[in-house]
Amino acid sequence: MARIPRWTIILAAAVVASAAGTAVLGSVLTAGPDRPDRAEVIAALKRDPRTADVPHPAAECVADWYLTYAPDDQLAALLDGADGVDATTEANLSPQAQTAILECLKEAT
Repeated sequence: MARIPRWTIILAAAVVASAAGTAVLGSVLTAGPDRPDRAEVIAALKRDPRTADVPHPAAECVADWYLTYAPDDQLAALLDGADGVDATTEANLSPQAQTAILECLKEAT
């Protein structure tokens, strides 16, 4: 069996981990005038020690996921570098959001 790279495990743990107080996703949000751009979200992911060395295609995918599915407060917390930020709490995700984040994990392998 091939050994899984450490950053893949870290990304998977960060994506699936539950953050206390994560808001329930009520609807799919798209980028708007008050939402950050993709480059800002990628930079925030790269600043996080848990995801700093994730391959760029995976970071782009997760950034797109945050811009599409994360509520505004979770996106702002990610950009501010808040500890425990994780809008991807599995119990709160729609089936579309779950599928999309799993596709991002594939990018990390």
